[in-house]
Amino acid sequence: MEASHQGWKRWLVAMGGILAFVAVGVAVLPALARYQRTPGSEAGVPGEGDAAEIDSRPPETESEELPLAAASDLSPPPPIDGLLDFDCMIAPAEVVEIGSSITGLISEITVERADYVETDQVVARLESSVEHATVRLAEEQARRNDDIESSKANLLLQKKRRSRARKLFNGRSLSVEAKDQVETEALLAHLDVKRARNDHHLKQLQLAQAQAALDRHTIRSPISGYVVDRRMSPGEVVDEETILRIAQVDPLRVEVILPAAMFGRIEPGMRAEVFAEASGGKRLMAEVEIVDRVIDGPSGTFGARLGLPNPDQSVPAGLRCQVRFLEEEPEMLARA
Repeated sequence: MEASHQGWKRWLVAMGGILAFVAVGVAVLPALARYQRTPGSEAGVPGEGDAAEIDSRPPETESEELPLAAASDLSPPPPIDGLLDFDCMIAPAEVVEIGSSITGLISEITVERADYVETDQVVARLESSVEHATVRLAEEQARRNDDIESSKANLLLQKKRRSRARKLFNGRSLSVEAKDQVETEALLAHLDVKRARNDHHLKQLQLAQAQAALDRHTIRSPISGYVVDRRMSPGEVVDEETILRIAQVDPLRVEVILPAAMFGRIEPGMRAEVFAEASGGKRLMAEVEIVDRVIDGPSGTFGARLGLPNPDQSVPAGLRCQVRFLEEEPEMLARA
């Protein structure tokens, strides 16, 4: 009975080993068959089956192999060939807001909106009756030189007395004390002339000061251009407010935004053609004056400014335009 039981256990162990060996074979044999090499092929060289499998794959295109960044780097920057236009804006060369350096009551404004003014032209005046009276008083004081003339006459008299005193002293007819007194009076007379002249010079400076104070009540235009806005009227008190806005229209300023690909190709001194909306198709020649040296990262652009001569003032400021850069050598620009 006991021997029969041990025989049965041996049979079960043997059957378990056989089943495990069969399971391992079933799992390994398909993988071995997949990597089987053909006869005569060297190590590491695919066989005919592998070649067929490779040839059956779809071919890969070059665009799939190149990354996007590399493809963009290969694209050249746009050429400057007279055919590439950029949007721009024509603006005044300067827009000046004219006010007053002092607080005062506006008595007169001599210009209106759209009037053309020249440099240093009077455009407004402040009430200045007190300043006018101060100037008249300083002029009268500066004109008078009575003190100088009287001090000169006294100096001439003292010089004569000193000459006589010296002769008397040499002839032993005048004491030393009397001689010293005459010498001192002559010196004082000379100092009086210098004081009178200094006083007269101070009066001249006071006149200049009074005139400068009066001039501050007269407001002049620092540029030549058109009045684009008048914000105050006579009778109002001005402190830090703007009275007038004046725009300089000769020359004009052309502002253009360029893509980063053009950076380094636009330099000051280059010429460009400008086509404005209201110019009737007329070609306007401008010259690059300023090129930004920093590119705006979010937009990938940079700015440039061109100077546009406008001597006849036929081109108004504020127009949209297009600019076309002309590729010229610096020596050509110098000869032009």
